[in-house]
Amino acid sequence: MLDESVSREIEETLAQLTLEEKISLLAGKDMWRTVPIPDKQVPSIKTSDGPSGARGDSFTGGTKAAFFPSGISMGATFNPELAYEVGQFIGDEVKSKSASVLLAPTACCHRSPLGGRNFESYSEDPLLSGKMASAYIRGVQSKNVAATMKHYAANEQETWRLHVDETIDETTLREIYLKPFEIAMREGRPWAVMSAYNIINGEHCDSNSLTLKQVLRGEWKYEGLVMSDWFGCNSMVDSLLAGLDLEMPGPAKVRPVKELVAKAEKDDSIREAVDKAARRVLTLIAKVGKWKDMTPEAPEISREDPETGKLIRRAGGEGVVLLKNDGALPLQPASLKSIAFVGPNAKATVAGGGGSANLNPNYLTQPYETFVKAIKEIDASIEVPYAQGCIIDRWIPPVNAESGLCRSGGPGSEPGWLVEWFRGHDLKGEVVSSSVFKNSDVFLWDGRPEGLNPAEGYSIRFSGQVSVPEDGNYNIALSTITAGNLYVDGELLIDNWDFKERGNLMMNIGSEEVVKTLELKKGQWYNIEVRNASIWPKDSPRDPPMEEIGALGVRLGLAAVYDNNSLIAQATDSVKNSDAVVIVVGLNNEWESESYDRTQTKLPRNQDELIEEIAKVNKNVIVVNQSGAPIDMPWVENPNVKGIIQAWYAGQEAGNVIADVLLGKQNPSGKLPLTFPVKLEDNPSYNYFPGKDKKVEYTEKLMVGYRYYDTDNVKPRFPFGYGLSYSSFKVGKPVLSTTELSEDGSFTATVEVSNTSAVAGAEVIQLYVQRKTSGTSSIKRPIKELKGFKKIHLQPGETKTAEVTVDDKSLGIWSPEAGKWVVEAGDYEVLVGTSSVYDELAAAGTVVAKSAWSWI
Repeated sequence: MLDESVSREIEETLAQLTLEEKISLLAGKDMWRTVPIPDKQVPSIKTSDGPSGARGDSFTGGTKAAFFPSGISMGATFNPELAYEVGQFIGDEVKSKSASVLLAPTACCHRSPLGGRNFESYSEDPLLSGKMASAYIRGVQSKNVAATMKHYAANEQETWRLHVDETIDETTLREIYLKPFEIAMREGRPWAVMSAYNIINGEHCDSNSLTLKQVLRGEWKYEGLVMSDWFGCNSMVDSLLAGLDLEMPGPAKVRPVKELVAKAEKDDSIREAVDKAARRVLTLIAKVGKWKDMTPEAPEISREDPETGKLIRRAGGEGVVLLKNDGALPLQPASLKSIAFVGPNAKATVAGGGGSANLNPNYLTQPYETFVKAIKEIDASIEVPYAQGCIIDRWIPPVNAESGLCRSGGPGSEPGWLVEWFRGHDLKGEVVSSSVFKNSDVFLWDGRPEGLNPAEGYSIRFSGQVSVPEDGNYNIALSTITAGNLYVDGELLIDNWDFKERGNLMMNIGSEEVVKTLELKKGQWYNIEVRNASIWPKDSPRDPPMEEIGALGVRLGLAAVYDNNSLIAQATDSVKNSDAVVIVVGLNNEWESESYDRTQTKLPRNQDELIEEIAKVNKNVIVVNQSGAPIDMPWVENPNVKGIIQAWYAGQEAGNVIADVLLGKQNPSGKLPLTFPVKLEDNPSYNYFPGKDKKVEYTEKLMVGYRYYDTDNVKPRFPFGYGLSYSSFKVGKPVLSTTELSEDGSFTATVEVSNTSAVAGAEVIQLYVQRKTSGTSSIKRPIKELKGFKKIHLQPGETKTAEVTVDDKSLGIWSPEAGKWVVEAGDYEVLVGTSSVYDELAAAGTVVAKSAWSWI
């Protein structure tokens, strides 16, 4: 709550603002900031992506920042207290980027394993998602930084994301897809909310009469700020009347001041909505401590510090899920002379998924190097041979400065790539601005120098020199957003000036990758130049927002030509005599990203074949998978695959996290926050994802994730809530505090948990409720649902009591007939256990609601 004096000042300022000034506040100033009004002492405040850290104001190559574990990794911890702690540290990161508003957390549920942004959000279950988001929000806002809960609502696919129309019945919408936001609204109280791109039942989310106007603003009485997703404001007046306060980014495109002034002057309802929205913008400025603070924005800084790294390492480790362990883990160095590392991710720095959740990390770690360092400290004589096995790059990889294979000019020049800006399309005249980028993947949608106008046209020269580590044939690749050509030693190699096809690169607006092969020599430096102009190819699919802001982008790739069959054969041969083999496989930010969905759950690029071939020649195989969503595991029953670790995306400490778990320095205590199906076709949304002709029906209704697998008796590969440990636990008989439930009441399940091993660890007690009456619901209901959970950390031999409390509102179901939430009279069986597996849950007893009650 704001001080009364500040609230009065906000009203006084609002009264002093002209209609034009009020409306100017309702769209951004630029890509990341709000509009200031200096004469009235209204400052601009800055926003920053995203869920895994604070990136700052450069989409690529910006100020270094701490890279935290992805949302799905945090969801697997089942630990809201840890999410709160992570939120606190990210709040400090936001401040280091001179920002006041964090565009996070992502609170959406997972509908399909193929969702491109599943890695960003917490779970397929609305309760777990809501609880984790609530804690994260509280942590961020404890630092006087606004958290922006997103994407409201039902933003579960990236295919046609700006225009997909989702048909969702109201019961499903409220119980599954609005529920995480409702929980976080009640328990986290976010200062801002971001509307989603998609359409729900014929109305865009930024002006949706049910989700935004009726539920958020009406039933939940939310008075915080609601902003659009970037380029996601679709109407001038309707969005304003529905409760959308801020169009982002700026300058205003859908809400031009002059036109909106004219409408407001003729319509009192519009003028009243303008006042409300402007008040909310001013209130947010005050909440983040910037009220009347006209201090110029400070430069961004990197606040790399040991404590942040320690937290990221601990949080990443706590999210790791041990899926299989036939006595192979943790590794015992005393009995192992050779531990081989194999796999495309073994020497890769896989920290997170792609898109707006990405950032320029303070540092990165990879599994092989960190494991070698750790094992040599234990026993320097242990050998750790390495073989890549296969390559999973979706596209030809870019060249970064750290490789030592690129420089921005001639001998002695800065490592990286020189980007020079010019007026006009032909790179003539004086250089307007120049800078050196550390990577050859440059998405220039937010870094255009002042004075360059999209209407007048401009261009860049992207240049540098490259060398190669060995003689051979190399693939050189180019993708651009607008017209571009690639020259090698002055000769045109790739003509991409009038391309027609777009692919998934650069937020789904880059051209399809064009690849050419050249023979290159070790020790020779080759001149590379890409000319990229703000000319939208006439036959290329349009992207109005990117055309309007004049986005440029260059992605240059360079890699040796390879043969996966040879790589697999080499790896197989190299591990025959090793005592154990760790195979690090999975996905990365090319396969899982904002802007596009996956097309399959199968591991790409021969990874399954690699595991199967290795398991033929070695009987002690451990598979480590890095992904933000389920993958197929056809090798899971192979007796030579002794261990499986689901490592998710653990941020900048991912390498250390994996090494810690392999060696037992970190006891895995994560639980699956989503179901791993045996195959993609088993998923309930399979036939209806992503839809057809920009439309999708949520025909599975409430049968999302484990609700479907349990209810329809479909056996998953690994169930929701499942996860093993290096410890062993004994869970006692659960006891209920009461057998009756009345309106505004609650019940508590109490259970003793003992660590019966010599290893400290943690267990997650999960409480499910099974309704014993069919009730009056007109929609098929799941046989049980998660209604509470508690993580318990235990020392060897220690016993603690876990208490899980469920309030009456948690048992409510939505009645479309009554237009209310209803707790039906009847029996509710309470089940307690350590996963969602029905046969392994213990009955705590039955809670009876003797009469029904309802609420809105």
